[in-house]
Amino acid sequence: MSQMHTQDDTNSNGRSQGGAPRPDLEARVVVLEIVSMTALALALDTSDNADAEHVRSIAELIRDTVHQRCSETGMDEASRLSACAYTDELLSTALQALYPHKP
Repeated sequence: MSQMHTQDDTNSNGRSQGGAPRPDLEARVVVLEIVSMTALALALDTSDNADAEHVRSIAELIRDTVHQRCSETGMDEASRLSACAYTDELLSTALQALYPHKP
């Protein structure tokens, strides 16, 4: 059975008070990355007649939502920048995988 953790059990980097990474947090991140990449692949049209504006709109919506969520949760500036950089990294990876021959 899964062990429950409280907010006091971990710091802002997802590590326990002793400094060890939390396996459940790392596992969830892996799952979320797979789900997000799969959903992105399904949402984006990779055919020859793909609508580039549609792709840009989805990417911008994701970026805007991450920014808004960071504000809603009261993240500090370093955490916001980290979240935004990670968003760009995921989007870039997805787009490169979906459109490998496009500049």
